[in-house]
Amino acid sequence: MIALILLSYIALSVAVPAPLCDVNKIGITDGFYTVTDGGHVGSIVEYTCPEGTYPYPVDARECFPNGQWTEDNEEAKCKVNSDGGILVEKNGLMNIFIAIDASKRVGAKNFQTAKDISKVFIEKMASFDIVPRYAVISYASFAKPIVRLSDDESADAEMVIETIQEFKYSEHQDKQFRNTRAALDEIHNMMALELHRNVTRFQRTRNVILLMTGGSHNMGGDPTIVIKRIRELLNIRKDNRREDFLDIYVFGLGDYVEYNEIDAIASKKNHKKHVYKIRNTEDMKAAFDEMLDESEILQMCGLARDPTYGEGVEEKFPWIATISIIRRSAVEKCKGSIVSRDFVLTAAHCFHLDEELHTINIRVGEETFKAKTLYRHPKYNPLGKQDKNVDRSFDYDLALIQLDKKIAFSRKIRPICLPCTSGTSWALKKSGNAVTCSDHEKTLLPSDQEEAMFVAEERSRSLEWKDVFIKRGGERRSCLEATKKIDKFKDIPDIKDLITDNFLCTGGTEPEVDPPTCKGDAGGPLVVKYKQRFIQVGVISWGTINSCVGPKRGRDPISPLSRDFHTDLFHMVDWLKEKVPELEFLA
Repeated sequence: MIALILLSYIALSVAVPAPLCDVNKIGITDGFYTVTDGGHVGSIVEYTCPEGTYPYPVDARECFPNGQWTEDNEEAKCKVNSDGGILVEKNGLMNIFIAIDASKRVGAKNFQTAKDISKVFIEKMASFDIVPRYAVISYASFAKPIVRLSDDESADAEMVIETIQEFKYSEHQDKQFRNTRAALDEIHNMMALELHRNVTRFQRTRNVILLMTGGSHNMGGDPTIVIKRIRELLNIRKDNRREDFLDIYVFGLGDYVEYNEIDAIASKKNHKKHVYKIRNTEDMKAAFDEMLDESEILQMCGLARDPTYGEGVEEKFPWIATISIIRRSAVEKCKGSIVSRDFVLTAAHCFHLDEELHTINIRVGEETFKAKTLYRHPKYNPLGKQDKNVDRSFDYDLALIQLDKKIAFSRKIRPICLPCTSGTSWALKKSGNAVTCSDHEKTLLPSDQEEAMFVAEERSRSLEWKDVFIKRGGERRSCLEATKKIDKFKDIPDIKDLITDNFLCTGGTEPEVDPPTCKGDAGGPLVVKYKQRFIQVGVISWGTINSCVGPKRGRDPISPLSRDFHTDLFHMVDWLKEKVPELEFLA
């Protein structure tokens, strides 16, 4: 009998499985956690963070039979709650729901305004390094989904815009009433389907609802009841630990909408505005700048405030640096572009070959930096082609200034995109290891005459865009021919010794008159705008004819022979990759 009891005890001991998941892998930075069942299959870890923060990427983990915790490849952190705006994070997951009122009171004109607003918003979100998914619902007496979250094209911004623009106001047969609750029910149901499909992904996804309406509901019941159900679905608790995962904005359409009619639906966060009255797309652009919280993506390259409106010079040109070299005889001024927290890119010819670092001052925003190191391209040699009758060569006219301290990025100070980097791949919406530098060049400079811009300072501390055309292929030959006709270059046997393939060409009067670069513009970026992002393709180097009075463009007509040349950054990638590896250049 004793033997049987002992055998039973041994059998029971063997039957208890050892923990599968490593409990040492479940900690959280600055927070606390509790774990049930000690790491066995089905064991749950729950995270708790101090007030004002929340657990990320998940607020709980589960032990799976393969010995892995949910998302155990990502460190758990306590992140600070957003300031109440739409928090944009690189690679972040986001669902955006757009509900457009098509009731009789709104009318066809305001319905079209709502579609235009949707287009502007989607284009704005597409400019960031995220790929949100969209759902679009039109509603009057009934709700009518235009794009569902589960649709294959819901992550294709251009396709979603096209679908919205094709949808007609007349497609709602019964416009007499405004059933706001029906639209929110559609959103709730789409969210519930996402939760069912992938719990972990759903927990990590931020949700934004844009409700465009002509006023309060008059059919279908109280829409705030559905808002409560959506909050419960997202596990937004009374302690606000997941408030960042839902933002509801309400936009009043038309002239007669009262704020108190629509305010009840909108989010209430940290005194941040979530209700807007919209008259046109310019109102919307201003609202978007106010709505978006970019604190997590300040290092994202090539972003700037829309230059067509607003007064903030720094936000329009956040990557421009002004360089002053103080010498006995004068102060030399050049421009540069911020490419990282440590480096400013500019032209090598701005500096003497024996330039002393203490003479160089770099102004970024309101702060002045000193140069820690000055790197010139090793092949830059201004006197290296005199045997070919080139009095001064600008070939490889490129320099990097390493600053004495790191730049603090903000909406007014941020880096520009450089070709052949992972940041630019994101900006161009090109993903995968197969993306090449050549892919970037074909996208940014696809034609023989490509629109580009440079930044000019026509008045002190007042910057503005100047539009030019980059001449390539057959059009570039006209740059060579025009330069050969200028007296000071006539004795150069081969004009290609002066104008090598390392230069991009702008200027002249065809297809339009290009404004010339002036003294003080040198070293600044030649930029191509791709959708909402700015990518630098060249550095302003030299020009054939001086059409300026000092740093200002003159009023006389531009000569057809006038050309400006810019160091082609596509030809400088190897050197940039060597000096600024943190930019993650393509292989």
